[in-house]
Amino acid sequence: MSDHNPCLRVRTQAAIRWLGTLAPLAALAAGCIFFVPVPTAHHSEGSRRNLTEDTATRFVPGGATVDDVVLALGEPDEAAADASGLTYRWERVYMHLFWGWAIPAADATVGQGWERTSAHAHTLSMAFDNRGVLQTVTTTNDKVQVTDPP
Repeated sequence: MSDHNPCLRVRTQAAIRWLGTLAPLAALAAGCIFFVPVPTAHHSEGSRRNLTEDTATRFVPGGATVDDVVLALGEPDEAAADASGLTYRWERVYMHLFWGWAIPAADATVGQGWERTSAHAHTLSMAFDNRGVLQTVTTTNDKVQVTDPP
């Protein structure tokens, strides 16, 4: 006959699961660990501010010209020598993420924190025919992450 009590084992496993859930929550409540996502919606420093995701819809292929686009958007970031293509770029930050740890003491606090900035890098490319009339408009949207130094 076995001295093993299955009821005791079930209660022990339940207690371990409960402590496994409670321990991280207690650490967070004590201020030892922090994780703070901050949603944002702004252009990164040095990025164009006159462009959005909807800019491509402002220009109709077959109707707009190179001059119309340059007057509306300014000088492009890239241009073909014969003005057959213009490319505009901008970046939009959508999240700052702060995380770290801290140990509070009587007169001082010891800890370390980090930040990560996540953004979307956008590209608007336009192709023109030999008369300077807009033929195609293409856009790209790539996620980028920039980790700022501590």
